[in-house]
Amino acid sequence: MMLRTAVAAATLALAGLAGPVAFVAGPAQAVSAPASAVVGHPCTHTSSGSCIRGGQFCPQASYGKSGWDAKGRHYVCKGDHTHPHWMKP
Repeated sequence: MMLRTAVAAATLALAGLAGPVAFVAGPAQAVSAPASAVVGHPCTHTSSGSCIRGGQFCPQASYGKSGWDAKGRHYVCKGDHTHPHWMKP
C-alpha cells in the first residue's frame, strides 16, 4: 500500500500536478482535480493565450465553431461574418 501511494505521488508530480495532495488511508484516495477537469472541457484560448469570454471577438476562421470559457460555459463563434463574436448557442 505504501509503495502504491509513493508511485501515485510521483506520477502526480511528473504530470505537473504537484502540490498539496491529501492521501486517505484505505481504498479511497482523495485528490483535488483542477477546475478545467471538473467542467469536462478545457477552455478555448484566444490569440493572446487567455480563455475566451462571451461577447469577445472571435477569429473569422472560427466562424460557426464552438468554444468554452474558463467556467465551462459553451459559446459559438457567430454573428456578423466580418466581425464575429463568441455568443451563447
